[in-house]
Amino acid sequence: MVVVDSSALIPLAWVGRLDLVSTAFDEVRTTELVRGEVLAEGKRGTAALDEFLGSVAVHEPPAAADDVASMEGIAAADASVILLAADDEEILLANDKGLIEVARTHGVECWWVTTLLLRCAKEGDLTADEATDLLYDLVDEGMNLHPKVYAQVQRKLGELGD
Repeated sequence: MVVVDSSALIPLAWVGRLDLVSTAFDEVRTTELVRGEVLAEGKRGTAALDEFLGSVAVHEPPAAADDVASMEGIAAADASVILLAADDEEILLANDKGLIEVARTHGVECWWVTTLLLRCAKEGDLTADEATDLLYDLVDEGMNLHPKVYAQVQRKLGELGD
């Protein structure tokens, strides 16, 4: 099971690969606050996100989300996915450094979008070349990724392709 944040959903929608989340995980969950963040009329990828979220369990934000958001200095949507993942010891899929740092202090296992790509390549859901191309497409479309991380993921994907 996985809980997904908008920071992972949006770039995957931009490149048309939201399917990778369902490929890697049997059950996908998120919160109404995240749903509200990603379903903005006129934004790129909204139609794909709306279709994807139709097959995802969307939960009301946990009662403590506002308090945690205030204490941690994060958005309520971020707090909501952290608490949802922590409740059932699920993985949190995100691409937001601040969110992941806070989630880890709450004992939540976190995956970056790059972790998802590597896992899909290791499991054979993508070839190493497909994952490398997808990594490029994600960055090209605007996903934030530090150059050192890009190089490390590219190297690991190259090793998988050997």
